Amino acid sequence: MLAYEYGGVLGQPWGAAGFAWPPQLFWNNVPKMNSHSLNEMRAVAVGVESSKRVPILGCVAWGYEYPAAIGTGSPDNSNEGGWKEWGQWMKNHPQYYATQWWDETDARYKPPEAGYVTPMMPMEAADWPTEWLPPAGWVAPAGWVNNKPASRISYGQWLGVRLAQLALQVGCRGMYCADYVVDLEWGDAIDYNPRVVDDFAAWAKITIPPGTVGARADVIQTNHKSKWFDYKCTKFAEFYGSMAKNLIANGKVPLVGGQTFAPHKRGAGLDPRILIESSAGVAGKYYYFNIELQADELRPPKEYWRCSIAVGATAAREPDILFGGHMDTVGGQGSFDRSVKNAGHDTAWGLKVITQQWLSVGWTHIADRKGVVRRAIGSMIRSYWDAGTTPQTENDLILQHIPRHPFGPAVYYSVAIERTFENVNGKYGNNHWFCLEKSEREMLPLKAGVRRGDLRGFCTGYWVSDVGINALKPADYPSAWIVYDSDKLPAAERSRLAAIAPIIDPEKNFAAAAEQLWALGPVRVSQDSNQCLNCLAFVDQRGSVIIMVSNTLETAGSGSLMFTNVSNGKFTCWGLLGTGNATLTTVGNKGSIAVSVPARGTIVYEIPGLKWLGH
Repeated sequence: MLAYEYGGVLGQPWGAAGFAWPPQLFWNNVPKMNSHSLNEMRAVAVGVESSKRVPILGCVAWGYEYPAAIGTGSPDNSNEGGWKEWGQWMKNHPQYYATQWWDETDARYKPPEAGYVTPMMPMEAADWPTEWLPPAGWVAPAGWVNNKPASRISYGQWLGVRLAQLALQVGCRGMYCADYVVDLEWGDAIDYNPRVVDDFAAWAKITIPPGTVGARADVIQTNHKSKWFDYKCTKFAEFYGSMAKNLIANGKVPLVGGQTFAPHKRGAGLDPRILIESSAGVAGKYYYFNIELQADELRPPKEYWRCSIAVGATAAREPDILFGGHMDTVGGQGSFDRSVKNAGHDTAWGLKVITQQWLSVGWTHIADRKGVVRRAIGSMIRSYWDAGTTPQTENDLILQHIPRHPFGPAVYYSVAIERTFENVNGKYGNNHWFCLEKSEREMLPLKAGVRRGDLRGFCTGYWVSDVGINALKPADYPSAWIVYDSDKLPAAERSRLAAIAPIIDPEKNFAAAAEQLWALGPVRVSQDSNQCLNCLAFVDQRGSVIIMVSNTLETAGSGSLMFTNVSNGKFTCWGLLGTGNATLTTVGNKGSIAVSVPARGTIVYEIPGLKWLGH
């Protein structure tokens, strides 16, 4: 679905839903909230509901707010209702400010960031702003007294409840967050405020000796990094969960989330699995996150297949949450057009990028917790504000052909492997599993002196994680499991995988791993070493095999689609995009068809009746 259209996902009504961060929190002090404008806001929210979308608050901060609120920055909002009160409250409570991990004696030291309080911060009940009054008839969380918290709780809970109050006041039932709000703007370099560190130690049941900010940060980073990530992600679960739970308590069906990158930044406080598994969070159906895939003035167009890999890994890692794709389109605010121009390319080149991105993202598929194979994403936003032009041919193909079963190997995402990389010592040690980057690397063109491209011709598009394997049915078994850093795979997990299909680690055996993979079928692209064609395949809702082939290079490409372990016979390959029809003849459960793909082009075939043996 297209997120902002009728029957889509969400919409941001006029008014408070689009207020800046300070007046969203101190909304009781905003004149518009006490005038006829309030009824207009509610009426627009009703309109969003009538279009079968969720009216949400757009929650974002950028770091300029505090100077603007106290009159030392531009613009000067110090006399505006909501801004003034927020600035004064922040000025009076410096003990809560976010703190980076360097000591004051370090040349990189930056003082605590005024106006930025992280969701991890434990807040004293007495500091709840007197201006924060709820809507009439509001149902408070359990344990609250006189519409205020009765004990110390996290700032994440404060924010979640306060934003729920605003949403209820203006007829919204959710929020969509970005930048300073969606997760930690400064990632793992923040928040080492002593109050937060003490709270973490109590939460984790560990001892962090007294010392400087930098020294205590070193203790965490050297000894407790993965647990520290869990703590931060739990506090963000309190933020999102508090809003959702309070909306539910007040009779609303919530939708909370925002925009995010792939892979998710646990170090920045966002782990979708913790959002649903923590008691602080809510069920997956109440979340919605868009994965940022878009190009703009500051972001060049993505390499082919990167977007497919991003949505596959993210959605498979936590399949209970609805993810959308923030896509490239021409028009709208012109962000993609300017990105293409900045990269030195023309519109025709950009349109090829859009074709490849939309089809590969729309057809990437995962296995969920129930073993059901489905699309990785549930919606798309056409560039910023869903304002770009719909690539109609591509969108029609996506809607007409729904992935129901795989037709090839699966890339496997293991959270257990992911966590082993979080235990590298020190502030600057790698804490990131490069599964996504390695997947992309193996599909890149060969290049002298660079280790990449061993899986050129790979059939991609199918992702499964450790929560998706237990209920997987034989019809959805992959031909093989692609597992990067497989030496870190726990024994029990390895056994479960091996009982389903062979485990192949391309990084361990390079080209030999590719040969092993090719023998397992059912489809790949055979090509010369100077070519770079890759494919994506699946079985759609009518039982047809759908295959797309994309050419990464700036020159025309050719090769053959090689089929192995498939039914014998003669099959018509209908050219759906960029190519004519072809005939596939298989004997001995093997066959091939020649393919030619223009520079940066994409072609698509539909093959009715072809069966993958054993499936």
